[in-house]
Amino acid sequence: MMSIKSVIVLASNLPNGLAANFAAVLGMSLGKHSPELVGNDTASADGILLKGITRVPLPILCVPESELPGLFHAAEELPIRFTYMRAAFEASDYADYTLRINSASFEEQTPLGVLLAGPRKAVDRICGQLSLLR
Repeated sequence: MMSIKSVIVLASNLPNGLAANFAAVLGMSLGKHSPELVGNDTASADGILLKGITRVPLPILCVPESELPGLFHAAEELPIRFTYMRAAFEASDYADYTLRINSASFEEQTPLGVLLAGPRKAVDRICGQLSLLR
């Protein structure tokens, strides 16, 4: 497995519940895209099987919402970059989300979060000075 650094960057104005949800959605997308980042199932001492969780740290950072499009574009060369658009939050289902995304250019959309992953130095160049979500 390549040495990878992953970060989630959310709009700093999100309420806590939405921030948690958007981070979960982005993390789930990472696990689907890169299943090797999810560890094997493991059993507790009393035999209870626990499903595998992430094998890599996934810090959650924040920036003003207006900076998210620039971060997404700055990460163009990274092997992994996802975005959570306002359209996902507003859509009634995945078909509606797809229609909303297909109906407007990226510049007309509003990212509320991004997940970036790749070589540590490349990710640090983009996100190294960002604050942790608190």
